[in-house]
Amino acid sequence: MKRKNDRILVVDIGNRFVKIYIVVGDELAGRWIFGRERANWDYKLAEIAGRSGCESGVIVSVVPVDTKKAISSFKQAGVEYLVVGGEMALPISLNYASPKYLGADRIADAVGAVEFWGERSSQIIIVDVGTAITVDLVRGKEFLGGVIMPGIDMMKDALHQKAAQLPQTKKEVALNFPGRGTEQCIVAGSISASVGGIMFARERFLKNPDDALLLLTGGDCEKVSKFLKLPHELDPLLLVRGAIAIYDFTVKNGAKR
Repeated sequence: MKRKNDRILVVDIGNRFVKIYIVVGDELAGRWIFGRERANWDYKLAEIAGRSGCESGVIVSVVPVDTKKAISSFKQAGVEYLVVGGEMALPISLNYASPKYLGADRIADAVGAVEFWGERSSQIIIVDVGTAITVDLVRGKEFLGGVIMPGIDMMKDALHQKAAQLPQTKKEVALNFPGRGTEQCIVAGSISASVGGIMFARERFLKNPDDALLLLTGGDCEKVSKFLKLPHELDPLLLVRGAIAIYDFTVKNGAKR
């Protein structure tokens, strides 16, 4: 179904980056990425919101203090907004012990998976490869939980911080199996642990995991995709799709802020 040509501003606040998207109808019309530690990213958000022509926005944030900054920026620009969270009305149900504490990114990913990939399979395993790696299961329109493990860079950083003789790896270290130097070994180990963890979780989730669609997203999804020898799909914009679907559902049900 085609969406009407509303202009929606989506803000994805992760642990490393703030990503800002303008979505018009079904099309991505603009994208900006800032390091979250950048001092003035919220001023840039207010500036982008003010000249974007967007009347509404969606905030998907895993950093509460920065959620407040995004809200302030939207108010400054006169843009109405909604904040994704586990206690809001959603187009899916959350079978989770504490929905209030379920990450907004995982919620948006799950909604995006159901709304845009649900016709492919009634069961979807969602892998979001970012600062942390989450592997979640949705069945029908029900979120069933998952696992959380360290992301690729977090594993490398932890080895450097906790082991006296292990160095901080450089971004340009070549990947080699087996690693032929300490830095190569660390990089190869982080990839091995990530891929192995995803495969293990997938096998534990379902008696027949081949019946489920395996869907990868997140900033480092392509790094993992190269080594994941299982049929899967890549959707780097899954969170954005989910945010828009939540917005549409909210508007349809008359609960738009």
